[in-house]
Amino acid sequence: MRYDANIIIVGAGLAGACAAFTLSAEHSVHVLEADEPASGASGAAAGLVNPFMGRRARPVWRLREALDAVPTLLEQAGASALFPDTGVLRPAVEPDQVEPFRKAAEEYPDLATWLSPDAVQERYPAVRPDRGALFIPRGGAVDVGAMVRALLDAAETRGATVETQAPVLYWRETPDAAVVEVDRRDDTEELRADRVLLALGQGFPLFPELRRLGLDGVKGQTVRVRRPETLTDSPPPMSGRGYVVPDDDTLVLGSNYDNNYDDLSPDPDATAYILEKTSKMLPALDEAEVLDETAGVRVMHSETNLPLLGPLPRRERLWTFTALGSKGLLTAPLLARELPRYLDDPNSIPDPVRISGAEPS
Repeated sequence: MRYDANIIIVGAGLAGACAAFTLSAEHSVHVLEADEPASGASGAAAGLVNPFMGRRARPVWRLREALDAVPTLLEQAGASALFPDTGVLRPAVEPDQVEPFRKAAEEYPDLATWLSPDAVQERYPAVRPDRGALFIPRGGAVDVGAMVRALLDAAETRGATVETQAPVLYWRETPDAAVVEVDRRDDTEELRADRVLLALGQGFPLFPELRRLGLDGVKGQTVRVRRPETLTDSPPPMSGRGYVVPDDDTLVLGSNYDNNYDDLSPDPDATAYILEKTSKMLPALDEAEVLDETAGVRVMHSETNLPLLGPLPRRERLWTFTALGSKGLLTAPLLARELPRYLDDPNSIPDPVRISGAEPS
């Protein structure tokens, strides 16, 4: 059987880019993207590497390995500069957050530190430290779009093909190959591979086989503002009432969760909500000038809230890597790093992320 590539990856977002980079070290890889690389990486993507998430600062899945995978993958791709060593500050914005934040610092003293209100004020005068904050020194922020492009560029250097404006219309499996039909505008073409990895992200509703996996799309919005002149000493990336990510002379603010949306147009009410809650952490934002608003979709698995990875139910050659949700910046590099082993042995995929009923028939 002649293959056009060993592995075809459908989708050039975060999951697809991480997979393309790791797999291209050992396989011939062909990436197909319906739009442009990282086209879905803005809006819903916060860009925060924060291993203690949610109101209660719960550790993410495989916390230490996930925290290590991000800088390791970027270093291998020659893009370490995308992840500056700034840390993440998590102000306790509600009284019931103080105890779990302190507990996280006690249980993981090498990964997190509890700062009293006075300590926060001394380090970061612009921050409102009502109750103190959790500081995560190995955390930080990454430009997700730039990360996606860097990983794809590095994959191409290894010999991968990255093709844009190439939407996939359908896929099928034969005993000898996985097949995708690609829209070439004037015509269609079938490409064959040993495996196809579907990393479509928010494109999943178009395909019934992906809809049956229990995926949900949640709209999220970010707001870019000019850095206020009164903010002379910028704090590190913050996650408390929403999040604040410094980016040169601007700040990216987020986010909201909208389960009932009709389109992906930015919503003025969402912008007002984001500005209101982030200014509770950083009062200088009360006077910030809005430069841009962007909306996108987080794809989540409704049952586990973890990514899904592995062969589709009753398939052997058709795999998916999806449902990164709000933890994708930590989990995508971790899973991609182990993807070559998973392809050789699907039973080695950890149960929490393995697709239910995915044993080959």
